[in-house]
Amino acid sequence: MKKILFGVAVLGATLLWAHGADYNLAEAARKRGNYKKAVKYALRQLKSDIETYGVDGKENIISYSKIGYYYEKMGKYDEALQYNLKALELQKKLLDEDDRTEATTYNNIGGIYSKQGKYKEAIDNYLISLKIQKKLFGENYRASAITYSNIAGVYRKQGKYSKALEYYKKALVIRKETLGEEHYATALTYSNIGLVYFKLGEYNKALKELNKTLEIREKIFGEGHSIVRKTQSNIDYVKKEMMKKSKKDHQ
Repeated sequence: MKKILFGVAVLGATLLWAHGADYNLAEAARKRGNYKKAVKYALRQLKSDIETYGVDGKENIISYSKIGYYYEKMGKYDEALQYNLKALELQKKLLDEDDRTEATTYNNIGGIYSKQGKYKEAIDNYLISLKIQKKLFGENYRASAITYSNIAGVYRKQGKYSKALEYYKKALVIRKETLGEEHYATALTYSNIGLVYFKLGEYNKALKELNKTLEIREKIFGEGHSIVRKTQSNIDYVKKEMMKKSKKDHQ
């Protein structure tokens, strides 16, 4: 059966789909949460594709990317990195310079490095992804907001909160422009900004951002939703810490 290749970026993960028996089995296993089986079927498809199209077949990009994704979900980051790098190698060899799927693969590699605690390597790969996205789609490309948020997340892990804030704000500008004010991704960005302000000890700013988050999430999910309750819990915690600080300052 002829395979159809296309790339979809979802929150920084490459999901490269093809139509075929083993791809379908791999996807079915993924949906069940059985990533070990998913890897098995994807490896079998890779073997078949190499036999059919050769080691440099475009179809192999699909398998390498899928296998990398499955290994990452299993927490096997060395293997995930290995297969993503193989996908990137083929993309560079076979696709147009700065292809959009190449940007996504750099994003995936950055995510793996981040999970490994290799923060410099993570930032480097995210920045390459961002450079390609800007070249292809301009400054305010919707997926660039994901990349900005990923970069911010790495800085946040390192406790570099001012840098994290800088990149979350870049993501917010794009999300407000491309998705609108009342979108769940915009709310998430407000929440991240609020929590970074909290870490910086700027409680009033943190509350302002978290209250924006709460307002949007209530409109989207309703007052009784768990994510709304979590947001309210964050607001209550910030207020509690503000009171502690105020009492301490007046002692």
